[in-house]
Amino acid sequence: MINGLFATITHCILHKVNPRIASDDEENAGKQNLDLPDEQGYILSENEIAIDKEHHDIMRDFFLNAFKAKELYNLSSENDTLSENVIYRCASEIFDMKDSFRYQAADIVRHMYNQSDDRSQIGYVFVVLFSDLEIDGCKTDAVGIFKMDTRSRFMKIRFDDNDSFGIDYDEGIDLNKVERGCLIFNTERDKGFIVAVSENLGRYSRYWIDGVLGATQRKDEYYQTQNTISMCKDFVTKQLPKEYEVSKADQAALLNKTKEYFEENTAFDIENFTHEVLPDKQVADDFKSFTQQYSDELDLKTDEGFKISEGAVKKQSRMFRSVIKLDKNFHVYVHGNSKFIEKGFDQEAEMQYYRLFFKEEE
Repeated sequence: MINGLFATITHCILHKVNPRIASDDEENAGKQNLDLPDEQGYILSENEIAIDKEHHDIMRDFFLNAFKAKELYNLSSENDTLSENVIYRCASEIFDMKDSFRYQAADIVRHMYNQSDDRSQIGYVFVVLFSDLEIDGCKTDAVGIFKMDTRSRFMKIRFDDNDSFGIDYDEGIDLNKVERGCLIFNTERDKGFIVAVSENLGRYSRYWIDGVLGATQRKDEYYQTQNTISMCKDFVTKQLPKEYEVSKADQAALLNKTKEYFEENTAFDIENFTHEVLPDKQVADDFKSFTQQYSDELDLKTDEGFKISEGAVKKQSRMFRSVIKLDKNFHVYVHGNSKFIEKGFDQEAEMQYYRLFFKEEE
């Protein structure tokens, strides 16, 4: 949980970065545009932005309102050497030596330019240092990186000398939306810091998370819950039909029982889960075997158990949608017990059918 109510912006600077020019000779192209700011590379500000008291809270809320998800990350590198991650190195320098902020912010923009391509958009990059930004009840410093690609048109209303209103047109950055952003908290440094990513990434998600940040999802309770739910769904919808004759209605019933388990329990325990959801011993044993490989690949703690993240359950709720699709005519949404659904075959019509039993129509 991120709380920025008492956070303060202590440093803020704005730079501009352009798409990297496509070239057959990447080495020469890099030399051409990497070292000198120009209209084809990036433009670096010499001075920080002075934010007065009147506008401080507006700017703070603009930067922080994009971070509502509980899915967190750590900075990483291919060789597990964190110092090779440019963003990690720059953030560490800023936290250790605040006077280096302007120089490290420039390195961040150079790195973003090197990760861009000719399909990227011209953008303005804010690099911000916050103090007293709270994450999970702990106040700490945080480095924010925000890239805005879209400039919005707006009207400015003026009152003229002739006692009449007039309007002017201008364009700028929409204060209601951070397009791409991250917060790097000065905690868990040995693991790559705790990193939050804005929710508005859209199709740029992989470019921002993998390319610019070099981040991997933090293996916390949110991660454990999210991926265990996916694993349970895969077992019910993909693995179980391979081993047993199981109808779509039965699969829907199991998904509903799985949903109830995650909503009603505060912790996941594999023995408790199989007892409540998969009481058949053979099916339970098959599930445990299925989880072994799945858990090893994703580092899930199914054997040890973990605290269930309510936020992850809510976000993954679409995983529990139990829908039986019948040709292109009908979708049957199953929310309860499968014993009220009967499947059969009509000889005369030479078609399969479902009968639904209910007490009253709503």
